[in-house]
Amino acid sequence: MGESAPGDRAAPSVAGIPPGMVTAVVAILHSVPGPIRRRKLLEELDHRGRRISLAGLNRVLQHCSEAGITLESPDGVRLKDPRR
Repeated sequence: MGESAPGDRAAPSVAGIPPGMVTAVVAILHSVPGPIRRRKLLEELDHRGRRISLAGLNRVLQHCSEAGITLESPDGVRLKDPRR
């Protein structure tokens, strides 16, 4: 059987996070070479057909941070371990 994407483990059970949204955010973070700002993340999600509010994205990013998937800095959000 295939491996699950990072962040899929708890995403469906997290209140306020649409199913698959963690996976979508992680996919975008994989596709950029460095940190990305929240507004740019929102634009890219919308471009990929995954529209979400800023508050919703904040919940996703909080979950990712608490799960050890992402790191945040003044430059934006990035994967903690880009090889994941």
